[in-house]
Order: sequence, then structure tokens, then C-alpha cells
Amino acid sequence: MLRLTILFILLFWAVHCFEAKVSDFSNSYLPNLARQVTTDAVCKAVESVLADGEFTYDNLTKLSFADGSVNAVETNPIQINLLKTRIVAAAEKEAEKIHSNTMHIPLGAFTGLSLIANHGPKISLSYCVTGSFSAELVSTFESKGINQTIHHIRLIVTSSIVTASVDYKETMTFSTDFEVAQSVLVGDIPTTYGGYYAPIH
Repeated sequence: MLRLTILFILLFWAVHCFEAKVSDFSNSYLPNLARQVTTDAVCKAVESVLADGEFTYDNLTKLSFADGSVNAVETNPIQINLLKTRIVAAAEKEAEKIHSNTMHIPLGAFTGLSLIANHGPKISLSYCVTGSFSAELVSTFESKGINQTIHHIRLIVTSSIVTASVDYKETMTFSTDFEVAQSVLVGDIPTTYGGYYAPIH
């Protein structure tokens, strides 16, 4: 009877220690994993929207000329708002696919020993990711060489996500930057309209 009691206590202590280790490990591992799967989802969303070539430099902007050079760049608000709306919708659609996940971690990873970190049976840990997305277009002018300016149009997608498991929950916000279009303009950095532009000299 005494041996059974000691065995039960040792087993209970081992399980308790393992659960604590799993909790500590998942708390440090989950944020990076959630960021990775969310970034992948956003990249797929942006790729799917831009793949058909509907949103180009020419239909996102309108150029005005004077003396043979571009003197003003004006945004096309309809196309810009349409692009933002489609990006957010596509990101939310991709995010639905990763709502419920299971990560598989080798048992050796919980020991803290690098030598056996990738060995042992896989331990399955369930988690979920939810959140929201927003998109903004930011345009910059970069002086490049003599009498030339590169106009960059960038898309910034901001992800606000909640990651949760049995004993863990965290909210994080981060942004992913994409180059949507660019063009080389001849002349000085032009006057701009629409509030989307930030000149870089």
C-alpha cells in the first residue's frame, strides 16, 4: 500500500511538472507561431488580390504634366478604396482557414536540452487564432539619380489577432508591408494630392 501511494505521488508530481513545462513552452512558442501563420495568410490574401493585374500604377494614380515633366500625382480614390476592401476581405477569408490549429512538438523540446530537442514522440497542442485586419496605401517619392524620381506605392496590412490555447491568451498587433506598384518619374519630386504621399529625398 505504501509503495502504491509513493508511486501515485511520484506520478502525480511528474504529470504536474510536465503540464507546467508544456504551459511555459506554449506561452513562449505560440506568439511566434501565430504571427507566422497570420503573416502567411495575409501574404496569400494580397497575392490573390494582386495576381489578376487589376490594380496597376496607371489605375491607382493620375499624373499631371508641365513642360514635359510630372508636376502632380493624384490618387484614384475609387480604386484605392476598392483595393483596400478586397485585401481586408481576402485576409479575413484566409484567417478563417487558420482559426483552429494543432501544433505538434517533439517531446524532447520540453526538456530544454538542445541535443534532443527535435526527438521523441510528437505532443499535440491545440490553439486558435482570431482577429481583424485593416489596410492602408502609403506612397513615397524617392530621388534617384539626376532628374529622376521613383514613386513607390506600398500596401500596409495591419493584423490585430488574438491567440488562445487552454492556458494561454494574448493579443498582438503587427503590420506587413507590400510593394504594390512603382514608376520612374522624370523631373523633380512632384506636388501631390490626396494625403497618401510622404516624400523621401
